[in-house]
Amino acid sequence: MTDKTSENSSNENKEVTEVNNEEKVKTQNNFLKFLKRFWHFLWKEESLLSYVVFIILSYIVLKFAVFPLFLMITGFSDIAAVVSDSMHHSSLTGHTFNDWLDFYNFSSDSVKKWPCLEGINRGDVIIVKPFEPDQIKVGDIILFYHDKRQIVHRVVFINQTEEGYSYTTKGDANPVSLDFEKNIPYSQIKGKLITKIPFLGYPRLILMYITPMSFW
Repeated sequence: MTDKTSENSSNENKEVTEVNNEEKVKTQNNFLKFLKRFWHFLWKEESLLSYVVFIILSYIVLKFAVFPLFLMITGFSDIAAVVSDSMHHSSLTGHTFNDWLDFYNFSSDSVKKWPCLEGINRGDVIIVKPFEPDQIKVGDIILFYHDKRQIVHRVVFINQTEEGYSYTTKGDANPVSLDFEKNIPYSQIKGKLITKIPFLGYPRLILMYITPMSFW
């Protein structure tokens, strides 16, 4: 009797195991089918929705995986996508940049040594690195935050007091320095520009136009 009971119990356990295995296989197959459909939707389907999803995923991967890993490996302090034309050079820049520099008696020889004299375009990505306060010079392009917004502007004046350094910036395409960028404390500065990468910031730029979310 005991042997028969044990045999029945063993058979029941086998049946349960088989059912569980079948469910696992079914779940795995369904998941693989979903991945295949999603992959086709993302890379093969030419629809507005697929483009939007692709842009969103690209931005998420860049922002939360690629960029943080890149910063950790290189020791840079931040990466910013340029989303305004305040540093863009156009036919009007002669007035807002060259004439402005002449008015304040900036030396043409020193200006020639400044970075990005061709400007920075919307959609470019800049990479910045932290420097000591006395290593940030007039003409350098810095990244700082104002009301949680990234600002990428050029240093035009430096003020040194007993309390430390403060900096005034201006966008090359802006006629004057805005109030919030006058006497920026060193503690507010994330770093100064090391290099720029054209077009890499377009996913964020596009998202700003298609969604009102401030998250981006």
